[in-house]
Amino acid sequence: MAQWFYESPIWITLPVFIGGFVVISCLVVLALRPLVHKLVTDGKEWDRALAHVIGTFGIFFGILLALVAVSVYENFAYARDTAVEEAGRVGALYRATTLLDAADEIPLRTELDKYMHAVIEEDWPDQRRGVLPSASDAQVDEFEDLLSQIKADPGNEQAAFQQVLATWDLFIEARRARIDTTALELPILLWLVIWVGAAVNVVLLAFIDVRNPRLHVLMVGLLSLFIGLVIFATADMDRPYAGSISVGPDAFERVLEQVVEADN
Repeated sequence: MAQWFYESPIWITLPVFIGGFVVISCLVVLALRPLVHKLVTDGKEWDRALAHVIGTFGIFFGILLALVAVSVYENFAYARDTAVEEAGRVGALYRATTLLDAADEIPLRTELDKYMHAVIEEDWPDQRRGVLPSASDAQVDEFEDLLSQIKADPGNEQAAFQQVLATWDLFIEARRARIDTTALELPILLWLVIWVGAAVNVVLLAFIDVRNPRLHVLMVGLLSLFIGLVIFATADMDRPYAGSISVGPDAFERVLEQVVEADN
């Protein structure tokens, strides 16, 4: 989908997309009606053959749309879960630093505070544009450098440091998963199949020999409305961090407010 589709508000994209889809479908039907009337010589045979073709095509096209919609929603849910998990790991890491000496704790917490702001204010806008985020890399590198400089004594201090390291590893895994989900989207070839299927569906509907043009247009318009809504929802969720249906930095904002800022 074009970038404007994801950057525009839904009150613009939804009417434009659905309205355009329905109008084009109805225009195709009206354009093909004269040709269909010329081709139909035996109405019963035509209806029998067309019913078989439409029924077979409808099953395959319906299954395709359903599978694609489910797949896109699963990607969307996965992206949402990774964001929530990473935010939770940051909160756990922030709390784990309280077990360290103040000299080590304060710099680590400062970097985590900077990291949260970098994710919310810089990483997320990049992800909305489909760009792999890198703004928060500096805080991650600095935090890792600070960890490497800690000299923990054996005993409770060493155990606390090991707990911080274990939480750090989990955080890095969650962060990598969140960044990788930026590139989640359907292959172009699959979108081509969907649009070709939608075009074939309209042509087959136009082949139905309906003598009343208003009834024909109404029937095609209603079916196109539903198919257009399915395609719109699929396209809008195809890029998890963009569009009107998207994953936002809400989980990070909650952790920043409830854990980081509340502790300061």
